[in-house]
Amino acid sequence: MEVLMGVGKGGLKAGNKPDILVILLPHPCTASFLFTTNHFKSASVIYSEKVLRERDTIRALVINSGNANCGVGEEGIIHAEMMARETAKHLDIDYREVLVFSTGIIGKPLPIESVLEGIASACRILEPLDLKRASEVISTTDRFPKYAFVKKGALEVFGFAKGAGMIHPQMATMLSFIFTNAEVEGDVLRKLHREINERTFNSISVDGCTSTNDSFGIISLGFIKEDLENLRQSLEEVSLSLAKKIVEDGEGATRIIKVVVKSASISLKAKTIAERIATSNLVKTAIFGRDPNWGRIVASAGSTPFPIDQFKLRVYIGNHLVYDGKPHPKAVESAKKYLEENREIEITLDLREGKESWTYYTSDLTYDYIKINAEYTT
Repeated sequence: MEVLMGVGKGGLKAGNKPDILVILLPHPCTASFLFTTNHFKSASVIYSEKVLRERDTIRALVINSGNANCGVGEEGIIHAEMMARETAKHLDIDYREVLVFSTGIIGKPLPIESVLEGIASACRILEPLDLKRASEVISTTDRFPKYAFVKKGALEVFGFAKGAGMIHPQMATMLSFIFTNAEVEGDVLRKLHREINERTFNSISVDGCTSTNDSFGIISLGFIKEDLENLRQSLEEVSLSLAKKIVEDGEGATRIIKVVVKSASISLKAKTIAERIATSNLVKTAIFGRDPNWGRIVASAGSTPFPIDQFKLRVYIGNHLVYDGKPHPKAVESAKKYLEENREIEITLDLREGKESWTYYTSDLTYDYIKINAEYTT
């Protein structure tokens, strides 16, 4: 027994591209989902949250791309339920076991009749889950598909995602679906999920904007018993791989930026400072310009509620120590060459005060980001 998928066309994407994805699970499976904390939510998020409040097992997913089903009034919730019912009808399952997801432009009603036709078409021809193809179908402004697979002995963890803009943590960011063949109880899965999310999808940012449709799920297929720590490591590996791909594909991005804050007194301080550096437009534009402007880094680090000792901390760009209470002009020249020659850039801030650390990923901010988003709906 395996995960199956079907692909259809609902007329939501230009060029008559596939925009409907149906996922059928082999049996009712334990699932944990995290959704956007944006108070302006997609109707599909509202609908799926309601389903999961009433049960923690699901049988199918239906995902449309090209329309967010958001900002269209209560009609959006009715349409989400119609999508679930149509999926269930063709798969011969209970519609209350179907979750609904949408992604795309906000404020346009779904052309529901063509969407339902696309769902019916998707359900007619099911095939084994193809991670690459699934990611392509749900993509919007993505430049490449995002998927990952880890196998350790009998344990398998695999998933796919989409996301390139409106990327900033408030639970997760984007749409991401991860599956494991391990058996995990609901409470344990939800705890694992929250912990993994904090270190992966909640530690990335492209533009500081939280989507109305963010959804991240982990689904236990329940075929094998597995050591919990092994499972945790594999889930985090797949989650981080997908999260980094989203950053790499950030709209207009030319560089991945890895921000490491280490030797902090508490983890919250490390994360807060790492996030502040990673979301600084001044830092992001400096990296785009291949400018090793460490002043922007320390200014961002010092702007959180947590105090730092400017005479004690150290700043590295790559392995080049550019500041340790005083500047190092020769190291700055070497750092400039490093920025020019590498696609993944590492910035390290060593607070030298404790044992906690946090890693955060972001992308540079470019001219193309402005162009893509200035013309998004027109």
